[in-house]
Amino acid sequence: MEYGKRELFFVRTNFLVPLLNLGVEVPIGNHWSVAADYYFPWFFREESHERCFQVLAWNLEGRYWFGKERKVEDRLEGHSVGLFAMGGYYDLQKDYKGYQGTAYNVGVDYMYALPIFKDKMHLEFSLGIGYFFSPKAQPYDVFEPGGLAYKRGYKENIHWIGPNKAGISLVVPIKAGGGAKRR
Repeated sequence: MEYGKRELFFVRTNFLVPLLNLGVEVPIGNHWSVAADYYFPWFFREESHERCFQVLAWNLEGRYWFGKERKVEDRLEGHSVGLFAMGGYYDLQKDYKGYQGTAYNVGVDYMYALPIFKDKMHLEFSLGIGYFFSPKAQPYDVFEPGGLAYKRGYKENIHWIGPNKAGISLVVPIKAGGGAKRR
């Protein structure tokens, strides 16, 4: 058994946005962590442009991990709550009608993380609620397959309060130091 190795940080990807996001989480002591995520899903039907889902978003989060007797090897495992802030750009289209704009998202989330593969990785499940705001979203229409987006003359604010974040993530700890074997 190896001892003395410590997790410097954890790298993750959310399966709900397969391989189109990357996150890093840094433990601070045994109960706290800070995370940053980058999302870049970009899906569309190239031949018709009938459906389009394009997003660039950044997320920053502070998290508290529960448990009285937490040890170094238990970091970023178990139950936790976090506060998050997210911002980004989007272009969403269905049936040749869509919206483009910027978006902001703040809220609180709950996460449960469990070790898998003999503690070599973690699997995280998370769900968040909060406030989503998109100022002056630009509605548009596309009148022919593969055609240009014709912007409507008005812009509107979009507000949403409720569930606004979900994840099932694979997490890999990046370790350093130690490495001596116990007998």
